Amino acid sequence: MSIDPETLRQRLLEAAMQGISPGQVFKELGITPDNPRALEELMKQAGFDPSSFFPDGQVDMPGMINNLTKDLSPEVKQQLSQVIQGMAYELNNGQPLPPDVEEFLKGWGKGN
Repeated sequence: MSIDPETLRQRLLEAAMQGISPGQVFKELGITPDNPRALEELMKQAGFDPSSFFPDGQVDMPGMINNLTKDLSPEVKQQLSQVIQGMAYELNNGQPLPPDVEEFLKGWGKGN
């Protein structure tokens, strides 16, 4: 199933008005951890080249996130961290995040 960014945006707005979580929308559209192809396709449609983020299969994800969000206030980072943790928990069927990811999100959410 191919999802374009506008469809995702519209569905997220509708869901927010209906009290449906973003994680549920991602699941509904097939964007889940066990379907990385869906996210890759969405990124391509949004104009991002997934291979440019991971040229050697490795990436400093914390560094990349910190660089992309350096101008956000600690409050906004904390809110985003909570949203990401909630979505990840929901998309991962209640399984905890890997400890290093959980630790990063907690620190990032405190403005670190």
